[in-house]
Amino acid sequence: MTKIYQKNQPESIQKMFGSIAEQYDKTNALLSFNLHRYWNRKLIQTVQNAHPQVDQYLDLCCGTGEIAYAFLKKSRNRIEAFLLDFCEEMLKCARSKQQNSRDRIHFIQGDAQEIPLPSKSVDAVTIAYGIRNVKDPQKCVNDVFRVLRPGGVFAILELTQPTSPLMSFGHRMYLRAVLPIIGKLTASNKEAYEYLSNSIQAFIPPEDLQKLLIETGFEKTRKLSLTGGIATIVSGIKC
Repeated sequence: MTKIYQKNQPESIQKMFGSIAEQYDKTNALLSFNLHRYWNRKLIQTVQNAHPQVDQYLDLCCGTGEIAYAFLKKSRNRIEAFLLDFCEEMLKCARSKQQNSRDRIHFIQGDAQEIPLPSKSVDAVTIAYGIRNVKDPQKCVNDVFRVLRPGGVFAILELTQPTSPLMSFGHRMYLRAVLPIIGKLTASNKEAYEYLSNSIQAFIPPEDLQKLLIETGFEKTRKLSLTGGIATIVSGIKC
């Protein structure tokens, strides 16, 4: 593995996300020009194509629950879902979205590196826009492998850097100049979105993330580039 952005300590990152929780969904939609909805759908499709019958599902770094609720809505069967985040303010937003549901939903404030679930207890795990915020991604992937049942799928959706020189230049300019300003205007927190910009630019490339899954023991790994490489899905199966 190469570089992983760890300038901020977990406690400061936790506090930062807490400060933007209430505006998080609105700001994400604005910053991504609503492309994040397409990326989220592709993440869900990746899981469902790999494992059509999910009974127990875990969403790590769940934030406001947008991914998890979309996954449950697309599922044909009743699911027991675990939504884990280290930020209580984010979980509070996720709880507020819960409606009368056929599914059993558990909200867990916890660490994605030390998942408080038994070994071989879930069929699918997702983490969207979160693994670059984890202090030790290797530890997180190891614990995901532990909690997955054989045949289970792990799918990561992360913001990444395009490889095309022209698109890469425009992307860098957007991250450095535009994103923090929009973050300040919509969430009143320029620093949080400066962190987002820095963490995207400093995190390991998708190829290294895929290699990490392979080295952990995942098989049938795939890397799916979205919107010219602005976002990428990396997935694998525990066989």
